[in-house]
Amino acid sequence: MIVATDDERPLLEISGLTVAFSTTRGPVQAVRGADLTVRRGETVAVVGESGSGKSTLASAINGLLAPNGAVTAGTITFDGTDLLALPERRMNAVRGRRIGLVPQDPMSNLNPLVPVGRQISEIFRIHGVATGRAARDRAIELLGSVGIPDPGHRYRQYPHEFSGGMRQRVLIAMGLACRPQLLIADEPTSALDVTVQKIVLDLLDELTTSMGTAVLLVTHDLALAAERADRVVVMHRGAVVECGPTATVLADPQDDYTRRLLAAAPSMATDSLVDGGTPTAARPVIEVVGLRKEYPVRKGAFGRREQFLAVDDVSFSVPRGRTVGIVGESGSGKSTTAKMLLMLEPSTSGDIVFDDRDVTGLAGPDLFAFRRRVQPVFQNPYAALDPRYTVGDTVREPLEVHRIGTRVEQDARVAELLAQVALDPALADRYPHELSGGQRQRVAIARALALDPEVVILDEAVSALDVLVQAQILDLLVELQRRLGLSYVFISHDLAVVRILCHHVHVMRDGRIVESGSPATLFRDPQHEYTRELLAAIPIGAPRPEEVEAPTA
Repeated sequence: MIVATDDERPLLEISGLTVAFSTTRGPVQAVRGADLTVRRGETVAVVGESGSGKSTLASAINGLLAPNGAVTAGTITFDGTDLLALPERRMNAVRGRRIGLVPQDPMSNLNPLVPVGRQISEIFRIHGVATGRAARDRAIELLGSVGIPDPGHRYRQYPHEFSGGMRQRVLIAMGLACRPQLLIADEPTSALDVTVQKIVLDLLDELTTSMGTAVLLVTHDLALAAERADRVVVMHRGAVVECGPTATVLADPQDDYTRRLLAAAPSMATDSLVDGGTPTAARPVIEVVGLRKEYPVRKGAFGRREQFLAVDDVSFSVPRGRTVGIVGESGSGKSTTAKMLLMLEPSTSGDIVFDDRDVTGLAGPDLFAFRRRVQPVFQNPYAALDPRYTVGDTVREPLEVHRIGTRVEQDARVAELLAQVALDPALADRYPHELSGGQRQRVAIARALALDPEVVILDEAVSALDVLVQAQILDLLVELQRRLGLSYVFISHDLAVVRILCHHVHVMRDGRIVESGSPATLFRDPQHEYTRELLAAIPIGAPRPEEVEAPTA
């Protein structure tokens, strides 16, 4: 019998893994008989839609399942050790030191009350790597290695003082602090714009390669998997439906579900969902002229006040019945612009004209009436809904606030709105935690439509959704626009989505619009260097089924 050496044996081997959760409706299997291997030094991507079981599988490896979850069958072998047989004390020694983790959301995974440097130092102390000044020095060195400028000063700062990209770098530093053999990266860049995403992933590749660390990349982004992974594992409803070398699986998918994922993934070659035409031919419903927003900030040891210019002389119009996209990296001013359009932030100067009326300084009843006509849909479908409200309560709330209809009429309107966004009206009695991410975002859209608005401002409204659900929501937005004549301001860092949904696009950088045009013109022949940088940062798209050449006989 030939015995495999350590170098030949997989670093991680999962066989027949089944994970079940206890619920009030009985046990639910989230992972069903999954098999997976990760070799030393390779990157394996686990892809699938929300609820496919990919994050549950990753949590099972680290022994971090929710209290009502348990592994009911199968094995997880790491470097020759059966992880499921380890007592908690020994598993604690594996987590962080031998298996690192980079979670998805840096704000919920960093302690807001503790400086980031101390959070890294604590990892060294827990695993007996270093203590005191030595731990501090190693933490500062690690912050510098992940590209944090002035790491000695940043060591003492808190998470809210870092940008989203820098917070994600801190999580990478924490995941790699003890130079683990395996790093689990669970949707590490889903909330980042393309330029920051590329920087973060390049950094992750560089560090893991230099350390010889294997990576298990959990993602719903097929383009990301295509560009970054050696092998890909496709999960659907808890089961592994396809696996193999990335190029092979994505170029010649064997499973129907993989083909559907590829077909739903937007790329710069995907056909537009909206009709053509010159947007200026339609009468503007919103005109923005010279909009400017300054924030007072304190700088220096003595708290010297300065003005931070978040939006600088921005002008654009939104034609009635059209979709205007605003793109740019984090900190470009696009979300601040949205808040001013919604009257959630006062502008420092400039004008916002809505339906031929200057609404910049609206207050009282006039502002109340304005908000009935302009509604938002925000990024996170999990944070946008009150967990104490049923779906029906959530959709009904705008009607109650604006005193529209009797209770019977409101109930009928709720049922109508849910049907309008392709949800079963029977879901009105459900709570948000009983819905999928896509269903929650449909509820948020239904709530936005409750008052029959003329304009909907969508701020990263599909960025947290997997490609299949995202495709459904985009189709829904287009259908609602055609049927109801809605005008959209669509804010996103996903250029492929902007290209297929928008009639006109504005590119923002450092608070200013640096380039504007139709998606076809702008993305085919960008004139500004920053637009070219954004396009260059897009991951190499996964091949689409219709683009794959048929094999020759």
